[in-house]
Amino acid sequence: MRIARLINLIMLLLRIDQCSATELAQKFEVSKRTIYRDIETLNLAGIPIYATRGRNGGVRLMANYKVDKKLLTADDIRNLRVALNGVQSLIETPKINATIQKISAMYVSDNADDQLLIDRPNWPGSTELKQLAEQIELAISQHHYLSFNYSDRNGHYTSRQVEPYRLVYKGERWYVQAYSLERADFRLFRLSRIQQLSFSTTTFMSRPVPALNFDLAARLRPTTVSLTVKIDNLVRDQFVERFGQHTIQTQTTTGFTAKIELPNNENAYRFILSLGNRAKVLQGPEFLLGFKQYLATLASNY
Repeated sequence: MRIARLINLIMLLLRIDQCSATELAQKFEVSKRTIYRDIETLNLAGIPIYATRGRNGGVRLMANYKVDKKLLTADDIRNLRVALNGVQSLIETPKINATIQKISAMYVSDNADDQLLIDRPNWPGSTELKQLAEQIELAISQHHYLSFNYSDRNGHYTSRQVEPYRLVYKGERWYVQAYSLERADFRLFRLSRIQQLSFSTTTFMSRPVPALNFDLAARLRPTTVSLTVKIDNLVRDQFVERFGQHTIQTQTTTGFTAKIELPNNENAYRFILSLGNRAKVLQGPEFLLGFKQYLATLASNY
C-alpha cells in the first residue's frame, strides 16, 4: 500500500499548497516518521517535495512543480468517484480501494454537491454473494483453482473444478467466467448456484479467454406468448421497471392495461404471482391454462 500512499500524497499536494506532517500522518494512518521517509523517497525519485518546520510550516511541493490539472476537470473527477463508489458497493478489492483513495485525494466533497448517488440493497443474501465475489476475485488474481458443486437451472448437481478468469455482474446477479476442467471448455457459473466452494493453493497457467456474450438471456430465451394484463397503480413501478411505459395501452385513475410478452413457464407464473391481487391476465388463453394448473399445484401444497 506504500505506492498508493505516495501517489495519494502527490495528488493531495497538487490540490492544496501545504499540509502539516501531523495532518498527513493522521490522514494516511501512519506515523510522522513514515511521512518524512515518504518525502525522502519522493525526493530521490526526482519529485521536489519538502517540509518546513515552525508554526507556519508544513509539507509542500516546489512552486514550479505542477502538472496540468485540467487534464481531468472537476466534473470528470467527480464522475469517476461516483462510478468507482458504485463499483465498490458491489465488490471491494485492494486495487479498487486504492484507486478510490487516489481519486478522493483529487476531489473533496461531503456528497452535498453530488448529482448522482448509487445505493444498492443490503440484503443478507446480497452481502454473502458480495463476499463470495471478493474471494473469487482474489483467486482470479492469484490464478488459483476453484472446486465446487453446481446446480444448473434444472436443479441438476455436478462437481466442478475450474480456472476462474472473470467476474460478471449482470441483472443484479453475479457470475464467474471460468474454464471447466470437466467440460474442457469455458463456462459461465452463477454464484448463487455454487455450493461447497473450496479454494486451492495450486496455481494454473492462464489460457486465452474468449469474448463473453453478455446477452446471457438470449441464449436461453424461451418462446413467448402475447398477454393483455390489467395492473393496479400500486404496483405500477414494478411493472414499468420490467416492461417499460410503451407497453401501456389504456389508463384509468386506479390502474391500466398493457400488452406484454411472457414465456409460458413457471418463472412467468411466479412473476404474475409477485404482483398479488394487483394484477390480472385478461387475454392469453394458453398462458391462463398453464397458470391455473400451476396455482392448483401450489394450493395443493397447503
